[in-house]
Amino acid sequence: MSRKRAQAVLILSTAANIALFGLKVTVGILASSRALLADGINSGLDIFFSVMILISFRLASKPPDKEHPYGHGNIEVLVAFIAALVIFATGGFLIYDGINTSFNPRLQAPGWMALAAAGFTILTKVILYIYAGSVSRKWRSPAVKVQAADHLVDIMATSVAVVGIFVARMGVLFFDPVGAVIIGGFICWTGIKLLRENIKVLLDAHPAEKFLNRLKECARGCKGVTQVPTIRAHPVGTYFFLEITVTVKGNLSVKQGHDIAEGVKQMLMDCEGSLKDVIVHVEPASD
Repeated sequence: MSRKRAQAVLILSTAANIALFGLKVTVGILASSRALLADGINSGLDIFFSVMILISFRLASKPPDKEHPYGHGNIEVLVAFIAALVIFATGGFLIYDGINTSFNPRLQAPGWMALAAAGFTILTKVILYIYAGSVSRKWRSPAVKVQAADHLVDIMATSVAVVGIFVARMGVLFFDPVGAVIIGGFICWTGIKLLRENIKVLLDAHPAEKFLNRLKECARGCKGVTQVPTIRAHPVGTYFFLEITVTVKGNLSVKQGHDIAEGVKQMLMDCEGSLKDVIVHVEPASD
């Protein structure tokens, strides 16, 4: 159910971005609004990486095989990282284009249709952001999290476009391309944040100490465990593979040690839903 729900978010977001791209580019050209046109280019970018994320989401669901014993979850993270790079580059282009246009002496006030299209975009994106955000928090999908973040940036970017268009229609014409520059800044900042988040997983970064300490406390509560000297977590996509070492009394039999290890594994799996598997090493406690 979780993957079906996440996939539904991605498909719906892709369809919405296609519709909004056509609307904003068409109206942006007809209404002579640089800010709305920049926002339309942003939607075109959204289509690109929404499709990439949707494809990666399906590939990441493939089960583990001989060459990929941890599964294919990092495909989703890799594509999210590439999408973040494209987001950042596009934001930079919009900043450059907006600055150049603001010095154009032949600027003209955008038409009222630009405001209507921008307002409709904000309403659509608010609905999509609430939906994607709730699914992301519940199922911990990096793909859906990227999609939700993109919807939020679109809301802020289009809000800036509304202000730029409105002020330009009041007679301050350079505010329209200035709005495009600010939208580019929003896009760049989003790209940077997504790059930082996904590169941690790709570089196998250690999760937060708070996360590991909670798992240690959970393992210590298992009957027969005296200490938890080491714990390591290996991130793969939305999940973690955990390796943990526990010490037990040295006079226990092999079977008793094995039973304790199984108990630790089950307790940890019940304690944290993001664990895909747990490997428990049992060592005798030093006298």
